[in-house]
Amino acid sequence: MAKQVSLAFLLLFFSIITVPLNARNTIKIWDGTEKSRKQKKSELTISVPEKEKNTGISVIICPGGSYYWLDMNNEGFSVAKYLNKQGIATFVLRYRRALYGNHHPSMIQDLQRSIQLVKENADSYGIQPEKIGVMGFSAGGHLSGIAAEYFDTNFMHGLGIETNVSLKPAFVGMIYPVVSMEDSICHKKSRKNLLGKHFSAEQAKLMSLEQNVREDMPPVFLLQCTGDKTVNYRNSVVFDKALTEKNVRHQFICLDENGHGGHGFGIRPNGTATGWIDEFVKWVKSMNNEQ
Repeated sequence: MAKQVSLAFLLLFFSIITVPLNARNTIKIWDGTEKSRKQKKSELTISVPEKEKNTGISVIICPGGSYYWLDMNNEGFSVAKYLNKQGIATFVLRYRRALYGNHHPSMIQDLQRSIQLVKENADSYGIQPEKIGVMGFSAGGHLSGIAAEYFDTNFMHGLGIETNVSLKPAFVGMIYPVVSMEDSICHKKSRKNLLGKHFSAEQAKLMSLEQNVREDMPPVFLLQCTGDKTVNYRNSVVFDKALTEKNVRHQFICLDENGHGGHGFGIRPNGTATGWIDEFVKWVKSMNNEQ
């Protein structure tokens, strides 16, 4: 079994390093492991900018969808295409979710596995391992926040996966994110899909990002709209407060946008929310000393 796993991983590795620049390629992130059959839907779509534009910065993108479905095009591939034009490599993650009976920690296992693979194979993509960040939208923003707060907890351990690379992202983007699991402001669909119907108070507390901010977190870019009709904008307000109290380097942009424009807009032109992605790119490059 060990030889079969090793051979499968080598095949995966060589398929990764032969990806041509400026091409899109999709890999199954659990191929080569003993759990690959159960996690067969988990995958990364890789897109690297042209060599002359490549800044060495990269982002693993987690689309939103209440931890039930995934908005792969609007909050995944379209974002990746735009970032590629700015010289940023992208890895769009299709992670496990409640639609297929998955709950925590399946989602963070997929994200940590992605961080591991991207860091281990950074040279083959022409990116720098110390400049690999994550960003997410809505529930994907919450998932990115988990990666930022629990980077020294290997959730993959239960799947028999160990790692010699740090699981800490270089930076985190959280776009109209779910943050809290507290009744007063939580997005209850996301909480149910993440934790299941029967969750404990302790589980809810551990997954309430505002209650678990730490001083050694990576820098955070936080975007929210006061008119968000889906995720209460106070999720980001309480998170901003917690980040400030812990002196975590971050930028918080809170827009006055109502209706559908307040949530799920991705990077599409949509009222005053238009242009946030350029602020994110500017922020990311400043975090990584790239102008």
